[in-house]
Amino acid sequence: MKLALLRAVVCLGLVLCSASAYGHTATFSVLVLRERAPGEFMTSWEQTPTVRDPSAAYDLLRPVFPEHCRFTPPRLECGASGLSGAVGLDGLGELGTAGVIKIQWRTGKTQVLSLTSTAPHVRVSAEAQRGTTLASVMSFVGLGVLHIGLGWDHLLFVLGLSWFAESWRALLKTITAFTVAHSVTLVGASLGLFMLPQEPVEAVIALSIAFLAVEMVREARGGAPSVTRRRPWLAAFLFGLLHGFGFASALSELALSRQALPLALLCFNLGVELGQVLFVAALVCLRPAWRQVRRALGPGVEVAGKYAIGTTAMFWFFDRVSAFWPSS
Repeated sequence: MKLALLRAVVCLGLVLCSASAYGHTATFSVLVLRERAPGEFMTSWEQTPTVRDPSAAYDLLRPVFPEHCRFTPPRLECGASGLSGAVGLDGLGELGTAGVIKIQWRTGKTQVLSLTSTAPHVRVSAEAQRGTTLASVMSFVGLGVLHIGLGWDHLLFVLGLSWFAESWRALLKTITAFTVAHSVTLVGASLGLFMLPQEPVEAVIALSIAFLAVEMVREARGGAPSVTRRRPWLAAFLFGLLHGFGFASALSELALSRQALPLALLCFNLGVELGQVLFVAALVCLRPAWRQVRRALGPGVEVAGKYAIGTTAMFWFFDRVSAFWPSS
């Protein structure tokens, strides 16, 4: 009786944890600072994922600037000292979003600062407007790691792939195929070589996760090994092409100039790969613990996990399809 109750609690926890991922989709709130004169900026929101009225975003996401600056939306005046000190966005945790501050200096340089609910503030120095290459590299690598870390749909897909890749060799081959595929479409879409509408892409990405869940459940019920089991790298490559468009949408939110795009694209992709490698490494480290849980609670807990993945994916799918027809 106790074991059955424990199984039920674990299964319910899996479902609830999966469903809660919905509130943490990988979108950024992007605040732009345009320097009009030395120490004077005009601010505007380029992306406010949780707010329809951009002017209302100043109340929900509260910009933070150095003490010597005076902020009267949309004007920011920092005087002779310039924009030097701590900048950030308060309220990211409440809205469940990441933040980006894009500073367009009069020198023509653009600086991109990535923010999270745990690190909502960063420091800007007087030398920032020179736009050093190292600062740009670190900023976009961090943005890539942040995107994959908040992209629960991408992580859930990678988790599904790892379920089919039983050996180290198969896992390496599968993740490599996924990386190559989404890098191709990320680069192509970011450079404008080919484009797909974002809403349908996001919906089909959810379906790709549901597809893996169906394959996993079918095997658990005694079905014959599927193509995904025999060649997980093939599913990883085909669906990876689609996921690349999802990654590209995050970079497109920044509306970067053509001059800044190549370096940003390279570093953002490196950040995505770094985040993906860290996630896969965590999965590998957790495999022995998962085997212990499965032995203790029985195969039902694994089946419940697969159903939780599929249920979450279909919830995302229907929610994203409903966005095709926004309410008036």
